[in-house]
Amino acid sequence: MSEYNSNTVAQLKDLLKERGLTTDGKKADLVNRLIEADSTKQEEPEVAEAEPEAVVAPIAAENEATEVIAEDSAPVADEDATLTPKVLSAEERKQLAIELLNKKVQRAVKFGDESAAEAARKDLVRVEKFGVELGTALAREIGL
Repeated sequence: MSEYNSNTVAQLKDLLKERGLTTDGKKADLVNRLIEADSTKQEEPEVAEAEPEAVVAPIAAENEATEVIAEDSAPVADEDATLTPKVLSAEERKQLAIELLNKKVQRAVKFGDESAAEAARKDLVRVEKFGVELGTALAREIGL
């Protein structure tokens, strides 16, 4: 542990990069991060050694496991399909924006920020009239 204190900040950052840890902070933070990584690394081998003893299953259980894997493969395909962004209609975009702006108005009123509440009300009126165009700040805020 004291071996880390004798290293320079650049050396500590190199060690952190090798281990995939963040390199932000002062020297004391870097040293503490390395020490924590060492302590978790020492705990992991004990867990890894205990697992092989616990994995003893009859052949019937293995057959059931292969059936479960076959059933799980279908939901994986569904997850891939949900990763593609859903194209919302103009009415759906408008509804999402109205909900967001109503929340903004309520929050601004709750905290007594009348200027923010008034700005959100103006945006709300505009969205109700014209809808939401893609690429605008409001569209990005609602996740489009």
